[in-house]
Amino acid sequence: MRICYLDHYAGSPTAGMEYRPHAMAVEWARLGADTTIVAGTYSHLRTRNFSDAEPGRPYDVDGVEFRFLRTREYEGNGAGRILSWVDYVGGGLRAAKTMARELRPDAVISSSTYPFDTYFAQRLARLSGARLIHEVHDLWPLTPIELGGHSPRHPLMAAMAAAERSAYRNSDAIVSILPNVEPHVRALGIDTPVIPIPNGIDAAATPDQAPEAFVRLIDDLRARGRRVLGYAGGMTTANAMDDLVAAMALLGDEPITAVLIGDGLYRADLERQVRETGADVVFFGSLPKSQVHDALTRCDALYIGSKRGALYEYGVSANKIFDYMLTGVPVVDAFDSDHSPLAYSGCAVPARAEDPADIARAIREAVALPEDERARRGAAGIAWVTEHHSLPRLAAEFLAVLTDR
Repeated sequence: MRICYLDHYAGSPTAGMEYRPHAMAVEWARLGADTTIVAGTYSHLRTRNFSDAEPGRPYDVDGVEFRFLRTREYEGNGAGRILSWVDYVGGGLRAAKTMARELRPDAVISSSTYPFDTYFAQRLARLSGARLIHEVHDLWPLTPIELGGHSPRHPLMAAMAAAERSAYRNSDAIVSILPNVEPHVRALGIDTPVIPIPNGIDAAATPDQAPEAFVRLIDDLRARGRRVLGYAGGMTTANAMDDLVAAMALLGDEPITAVLIGDGLYRADLERQVRETGADVVFFGSLPKSQVHDALTRCDALYIGSKRGALYEYGVSANKIFDYMLTGVPVVDAFDSDHSPLAYSGCAVPARAEDPADIARAIREAVALPEDERARRGAAGIAWVTEHHSLPRLAAEFLAVLTDR
């Protein structure tokens, strides 16, 4: 079985997110399938990019074969990022004939979050006679419409909607990381099979210890009698980081410090908000994925959140949910969704999305939970992830979709 996995933003444990394509490729190799990941040389999500890669040639990334398409560097969500989509999809369309000949895939997966890569994937699958799978991370254009405030009539949103329908209609199957996407697909009048396969995690992996600087930071906070609220992930508006900072400001002089691990397009805005409000928030910066688990276990509680919107009725897919749940640390859940492992498992302290006062209340409650209740919630989270989000099991389910003729 030869698989070609198209994801503009694909990364690896050492290169940074997105992690799913690489993780699936490793598991599929254990099951006897060969995977080539086709990614862009630049992604704002990675901690390491690949400007040294020769476009179209094999490149080993943490034991998995990648082939890179040249994509420009950009900042923010402006024209540069959109032009990088053009680089990736256009480069893929030009390279499809060569890739079909050299890779001879039995299955092609389009998985770049934005839907335009379906045109590259459809051409590659057609030239190869391969099965075509479209993988849904988020619903586009619904995501930029709901979270970015764009009009559905905007030409870019209309183009995305056309690409989304083409991807759904022309694929042999749709694999969705979100649990509740089928109603959306059916509402478009499309009957392509939809198979939910959520993000997974390797619960047996041995994490690395957090760096000494992080350990010292936590130890210093504890020596000052402070409780620690942790966060690991992107500094984005979608993750409702501004609501977290506002909640921390409302806590005032209470002995609670939020420590944020990660980076992102809105970090400077958040740092400005912290300065203006006096919120007790520390920005630590990014860590390798292998160190995140140990770092989070050193916290008293963890935060995850979202903005409100119809988007979340289809579920949530954030990888950090599972990283959080495996720590056994209570989670403040300010997601605007009932379709979340946090909600299903009972491991979290819920809070209303976009409500800093209620988020502050949940933070206060989570960091002060009695030890027996902390242990109960922590065990519930670990049990849920182990049963429902085991990466080897999910990879086997995905491989079955790829091979189902």
